Amino acid sequence: MSRAKKTEKSLKVEITVGEFAEKCGFLIRNGNESDVMTITSVNISRPGLLLADNDDYFVAERIQMLGNAELHYLESLNEDKKEAAIAKLMKHKIPCIVLAGSLEPPEDLLRYAKKYKHPIFACHAPLYEVMNNVVMYLNDLLAESETVHGVLVDIYGEGVLLTGESHIGKSETALELLDRGHRLVADDMVQIRRVKDQIIGEAPELLKYFLEVRGVGIVDVRHLFGVGALIDEYEVNLIIEMENWKEGTQYERLGNHTTYQKLLGVDIPYIKLPVMPGRNMAIVVEVATSNMRMNKMGYNAMTELDERTKKMKKDQK
Repeated sequence: MSRAKKTEKSLKVEITVGEFAEKCGFLIRNGNESDVMTITSVNISRPGLLLADNDDYFVAERIQMLGNAELHYLESLNEDKKEAAIAKLMKHKIPCIVLAGSLEPPEDLLRYAKKYKHPIFACHAPLYEVMNNVVMYLNDLLAESETVHGVLVDIYGEGVLLTGESHIGKSETALELLDRGHRLVADDMVQIRRVKDQIIGEAPELLKYFLEVRGVGIVDVRHLFGVGALIDEYEVNLIIEMENWKEGTQYERLGNHTTYQKLLGVDIPYIKLPVMPGRNMAIVVEVATSNMRMNKMGYNAMTELDERTKKMKKDQK
């Protein structure tokens, strides 16, 4: 299982050879499934220049990708130069080597891979396709992440993160939203990660599909609402903080400006909703989400009301 660790400059991920092969659709040509690889870069290197004895632009921390050009170059060398070129590459502390396009590693490459304990993978897909797929996978694997307390629900195609103090009613609100046809992503603990400028949330593996309802206990959403009421992960598009109504607190009444809250450095639209007896929070959350969608499409109710007021005053003159 992969384990993400933060370093000063980037994320460092340790992942087993078997898991990496499974996720990327690779065949293992050297290394055991339980061996651990350390990956720190989302970029991939083609070490052609290094094999030609020019290491000016070589970055050892990257996954090394070999295609027809690199293998044909190695085959063009005499045995001594070929071995020296391979040894120069393999002496570096590289994460692994991937051969694309149904290529198989030469014997010298395998021998040095065993000596320096470097995993080697092979795959049938063409080089450009493999590089694109691996970069996408590494972007996801090395994404900055953290865990937040809250409930993540898909409402009308928008990922809404409900936050607030314990006992405020987040899970009960989510339960009613599910009954109204929306989908649950995570309850209580939400694992979020940043992928480019998106914040993606999901449930920890242990808590997937479960919802805690105070006074009832833990319920399995799959059995109560069916698998259609669940989704494994979703982008966070809106944060709604629920808090008990506080006398004298100024809550948004006009909705003529947008407030943001940062998650992993990304600004997410943010709304604070007061909770009070008799107020149906599920419906209020639905309305807040729909209103945000309309704002994204360029419509603002306050602007419309202002225009009507100006028109009415003009007509009265």
